[in-house]
Parts: sequence; C-alpha cells; structure tokens
Amino acid sequence: MDTAGHGNVMVKLYDVAKGGSAVMFDEQVALVDSSGRVAVDLKSTDWTLAAGHRLAVEIGTVQDGMWVDTPSGEGIEVTDARLRLSVDDPADDKATEGERTPYLDTYLKANTKQLALRPGTFTMPSARG
Repeated sequence: MDTAGHGNVMVKLYDVAKGGSAVMFDEQVALVDSSGRVAVDLKSTDWTLAAGHRLAVEIGTVQDGMWVDTPSGEGIEVTDARLRLSVDDPADDKATEGERTPYLDTYLKANTKQLALRPGTFTMPSARG
C-alpha cells in the first residue's frame, strides 16, 4: 500500500455471498510509518469460496478487541493498494472425516456482517474452467 500518516492499519479479507452477507476469514495489522509503503503479510488460511461468492478486502482502523493497539491519533491515507494471493484449486480436496465442529457456528456468528456490494474490479476463472 502507498500510505501517508503514522499508526496502525488493519486489513481484513471477507467471503461475500450474493446477498452481501460476509464472513471475515483473515486479518492482519501492520504499522504505517514515514516510509510511505506498507506490505501486509496475511495469515495463512484454508478457506474455500463457494461458487458465486466474492472476495472483499477491508483496509481500516484496528476496531476489535483481539489486537492491542496504541492509537496514534493521526489520520492515515491509503492511495494505492494491491492484493496478491496464492490460491489453490480445491477440485481435488477431500472432506475430512468427522462431524462439523461446534465452534464453526460461534465463529460465523462473531465474524459475519452485511457488506454493501459494489461492482467487482476483477474476476477469477472457475476452478473447473
């Protein structure tokens, strides 16, 4: 990201269903300093987007209680951002044995919100062509 200001910035990735219901499945915080450039290394994750879903990226302020933040009190401006993701074709994945984890429903409830849908800026080809 090209940035101006000083403080922390949070980046979140969302799996967005057709109606705008979005589940946050990855997040990371990075320091914005005087260099004017910030690279954010997202956490490694194993998440499959269903057909027809979108990927949304949110760049903003640290707003949850999971991160210990010392606010700078300054505004941070992001003028350019690029996203590079390594993705895997899930076509050959096999489901693991066992029951659905009870924690998944708790996670989905805590990390789902409604997002306003905007036209996408790029499309991904289908995993199966």
